[in-house]
Amino acid sequence: MKEARACGSCSACCTLLRIDPESGFSTRFDTGEDIAKAAGEPCRYLGLQGCSIYTVRPLVCRSFQCDYLKGRKGFLSPAEVGYFGLRGSKFYIPKEKVLPNQ
Repeated sequence: MKEARACGSCSACCTLLRIDPESGFSTRFDTGEDIAKAAGEPCRYLGLQGCSIYTVRPLVCRSFQCDYLKGRKGFLSPAEVGYFGLRGSKFYIPKEKVLPNQ
């Protein structure tokens, strides 16, 4: 059985990934506002303490798991190693821009 992993202070996906507008998938649970954004653009709800709308975040955010969270062999926490794993590929990240809690 794989150990359960948590994001901790990492918020790489909140900046690195593109979110396409899709009703019911990229919309907040409370207001229905779409949080679509371009890749490399920080989510407008990403703050120094992480996601400011965590309890009402869209399904796209709730369902996403990077290779670290999935327990993929060889992938450590992006906050610790400076790269983000997605489907076996490594994307190196500028910590000062993507990981505000550091």
